[in-house]
Amino acid sequence: MASIAGCYGDSGSDAVVISGNQNLAQNLDIQAFYDAGVSEEIDIEISAGPEDTDSRSEAFVSTLDAGQSSPDIMMMDNGWTIPFISRGDIANLEAEMDSSFIEEVKADSFDMLVRTASNPNTGEMWALPFFPDYPTMQYRKDLFRAAGYSDSDFETWATDPPSWEEWSATVAEVHEQSDVDYGYVWQADSYAGLSCCSFNELMSTYGGAYFGDLDNLFGPVGDRPVTVEDEAVLESINVARDMVYGNGEASQDITQCAPEEVFGWSEPDTDGAFVGDSNAVAMRNWTYTIGMAEGDEQFTEGEELGVMPMPYGRSESEVEADGLGGTVSAQGGWLLGVNPHTNDMAETLEVLRAVHSEEVQAAVLDGPGFLPHQPDLVESLAGDHPAYGDYSETLAIAGDNAVSRPVTPVWPQQSQQVHQEVNDAFQGNKTPSAAMSDLSTALSDLEDL
Repeated sequence: MASIAGCYGDSGSDAVVISGNQNLAQNLDIQAFYDAGVSEEIDIEISAGPEDTDSRSEAFVSTLDAGQSSPDIMMMDNGWTIPFISRGDIANLEAEMDSSFIEEVKADSFDMLVRTASNPNTGEMWALPFFPDYPTMQYRKDLFRAAGYSDSDFETWATDPPSWEEWSATVAEVHEQSDVDYGYVWQADSYAGLSCCSFNELMSTYGGAYFGDLDNLFGPVGDRPVTVEDEAVLESINVARDMVYGNGEASQDITQCAPEEVFGWSEPDTDGAFVGDSNAVAMRNWTYTIGMAEGDEQFTEGEELGVMPMPYGRSESEVEADGLGGTVSAQGGWLLGVNPHTNDMAETLEVLRAVHSEEVQAAVLDGPGFLPHQPDLVESLAGDHPAYGDYSETLAIAGDNAVSRPVTPVWPQQSQQVHQEVNDAFQGNKTPSAAMSDLSTALSDLEDL
């Protein structure tokens, strides 16, 4: 049912073409669109574009700049959709679709997905939420059981995660009593994932931010404060250092629980340590690793997975900025943008509308394995899923507490400055205050370009 193609440009097909990835093209049952009410007279194809997110963005730029009509619908990373919106490269859905449907989508969907799909100046929704992604804390229940923890602890953590003080001490205790090499593994290499995600969420849970509160996430560029020298940001760096070196640099009592290797690790490294080799107590990672751990080829008999929202640094009542503090997960995920050069806008929008249906979201979960973009459906649909079923309530909480990276046209350059300076501070190449002073200057200069 899915047409798999590796290129962009006019396909010569009269079908509505959705540019997804290989997984989507191979595993999404298109019948779900017809079950959701799309006319049987509309042919639907799913093409597989570049898997790499930057390559996908570049391909869409080329396609749209050339005025090509296919693909009709484009799967876009929520981390770079706003620049397409700001340039007017994709169709404004609020101008093309009825207001009642738009309001329904906004009300039903994860808020941060909607915000990354909207024009930051007008609030108009230019893209449709497709599926979210966000990290959770995954841990080896069997190792915790051996150290004296029980189901009552796991049940509490599933909806009410502990603080970083408590969790770091707990992981260190379990690690000391286990036969695995690593305690807590996470991604802290100098790469884009540190800027957008692992540091962003750690900083946010202490009340820190790159540009003040969440209202400034998406601009206005050049007219928002740069706040990386704030105490909460410095504290989060010291917390990360204490988890690795245990030197007591943070004001909180953080126990050494992570290996020094994490300062050079990204997702594949932590995947291998926690899932592939079953050689770590706990791991921060995206939802896909839940499926990996639950698969028959990964965790062996007796190795039991636990999942909880990310630990918190300070409670929401202890921080000044709204939406920060408490448990925080970095917002990942994908949106669907419409090519304004499509040969048939009406048919394209009919297909797009179906994506918000329960039928299509269920098919996206059952086939490719992507979570619904509606929190209510995460609990109801994922609750029956073989990999996610035991963790659906946790996943809904993590999604509700997700924070986006500050997506603007200058974020790609700012991201590079962030991960270089933060990683230098992590490793002790610079003091946290010196690194954040240099970062503040670099971010301010980029804001003024």
